[in-house]
Amino acid sequence: MPEELQERTEQATPRRREKARQKGEVPRSRELTSIVGPWMILLYFVFSGTFLVSIINHMKESFIRVKNPEFVSILVIIKEETKWFLLQFAPIGGILLFAVLVVHFVQTGFLFTGAPLVPDLSRISPLKGIKRMFSLNALFETLKGIFKLVALGLVIYFVLKKDVNILPLLVDMDVKAIAGISFQKIYQLMLACLIMLTVFAGIDFAYQRWQYERNLRMTKQEIKEEFKETEGSPMVRARIRSLQREMARKRMMQEVPKADVVITNPLHIAVCIKYDSKNMNAPQVVAKGANILAEKIKEIARAAGVPIYENKPLARALYKIPVGGEIPEALYKAVATILATVYRLKGRQIA
Repeated sequence: MPEELQERTEQATPRRREKARQKGEVPRSRELTSIVGPWMILLYFVFSGTFLVSIINHMKESFIRVKNPEFVSILVIIKEETKWFLLQFAPIGGILLFAVLVVHFVQTGFLFTGAPLVPDLSRISPLKGIKRMFSLNALFETLKGIFKLVALGLVIYFVLKKDVNILPLLVDMDVKAIAGISFQKIYQLMLACLIMLTVFAGIDFAYQRWQYERNLRMTKQEIKEEFKETEGSPMVRARIRSLQREMARKRMMQEVPKADVVITNPLHIAVCIKYDSKNMNAPQVVAKGANILAEKIKEIARAAGVPIYENKPLARALYKIPVGGEIPEALYKAVATILATVYRLKGRQIA
């Protein structure tokens, strides 16, 4: 079945996720990132006391200083006030930048990739553009925009509705009183709007996570193809196992000259036994083989001067023990008898 006709029902594999991340495809909500700035500004004004009032008073004093409204004097005032404003708002800018970076890092982690900057003709494909226009994501964004606009209008209406009668009274108030009332209403309006926008940001974040997981889903065929890429085809895996067995066999054959004795059956099986009383609890099988490999073991043993003993029942029993394994207690006596003979011939004693 063609891959495009298969349903993407399988969860994304770690390799698929890593590839997507390398391309810059990570779940992130622009709504959540954009809402951080207004929250930080609002909190800064709240905890900085009469910050807004001091700004208004400073502006008032600055314009009073312009006794000679000439162009040069106005330029000097603008230069001084620009410098003052930059110094006043520098902490807000620093806090805002830090908050945005933290939210971005929480969503995506540390990610630096130039993949999104690489030109991709598929992005300007008319067909894909039409598909995006009528996609689930486009529908979600449209509905979100409509609901957000309606919600903002309702919030502004209900916050300002009860204070409409106060507006005409502002004409007779001094600057400080106007600033205080204005700050209070701005604070209430911003707080209500930000709470509403935060709810939308949370919904958008949940949707973006869901959409990301949905887009990463794989077909069963993609899972199989990825497995072949990572683990190799059956033929490659068989070849690797063959090479591993060959390397293990070579290492085993290197132990034959170090053995104390080779026990055979005698035509089909050869088992090499070694015993070191200082480092071993019991004699060990250091090499074994059947048929052609058994003949090779005996050939190496003869060349190295390792004694070869024929004992069919014992050879068959020892052959069941894995290479590197110790012989069971039931075979101690039979093996000890052979080792004693070997050691006696070599002038050694068995421990």
